[in-house]
Amino acid sequence: MDQSTKSNLTLENRNNLVITGIKKIKATEPTQIIANLENVVIYVTGSNLSVQNLNIKEGILELTGLINGIKYTTVQTRKVSFKNLFRG
Repeated sequence: MDQSTKSNLTLENRNNLVITGIKKIKATEPTQIIANLENVVIYVTGSNLSVQNLNIKEGILELTGLINGIKYTTVQTRKVSFKNLFRG
């Protein structure tokens, strides 16, 4: 894993979360924040969540609020085969 794909999470007292390696923010709501890392989507759930700092150039996201959960999912690219494309 090279430096461009490295990510870290720092959670303090379930109220402050810093994530590095951020590529894009997909959604921000008071109960959920969704962000893209390198080939991974991260879901942060809780209450009163808000973005305190976002620096896409440096890949840093800082959140506050009551954090109840953090979930990673792998980004999957769909492969279409000609066999399935013309199946009828």
